[in-house]
Amino acid sequence: MTTSDFEQKFTAWLDGRLNVADAEAFEREMKDRGFDPETERDQSTRLGSLLRTHSTTPGMTNGDFFNHQIRHRIAQASASQPRLSNSWWTWPRLALAGACSLVIAGALFTALIPHGSAADREPYYATVVDARTFEPTISASTVYDPGNNVTVLWLDGLDYLPADYAIQ
Repeated sequence: MTTSDFEQKFTAWLDGRLNVADAEAFEREMKDRGFDPETERDQSTRLGSLLRTHSTTPGMTNGDFFNHQIRHRIAQASASQPRLSNSWWTWPRLALAGACSLVIAGALFTALIPHGSAADREPYYATVVDARTFEPTISASTVYDPGNNVTVLWLDGLDYLPADYAIQ
């Protein structure tokens, strides 16, 4: 049994809230711990009565002054907390910032997205950046046919084309 369990049972035993079987088991446990149950009950009740009769709790002589001090501290604490209306982000400024964000987003959308109909743009677009070979006997060149929109890579001097490059 932990200390807090023992203390809870001790308080219940003093108050007479334990049933007979639990009270007898608790008294046996107290004897096992080296306490005399009758002596502990007498000392605890005597201490409780002394505390009730000779309490040194001072009475409050000036309750209005105490209440004034509490109200003053509450007012100071609530005044020190920032409010949304006293900060820089007031409701009109939030609305203005939202409107400016929408205008900027619209401007970026129109500036960065390409315009024109789909018929004006080519569906496929490729650029040959570098057409060179590492073999001195082979030369590479590109030919673009705008009528058919075809770019051809022409290789001169190639003896054979490997089977895995064949068009299927």
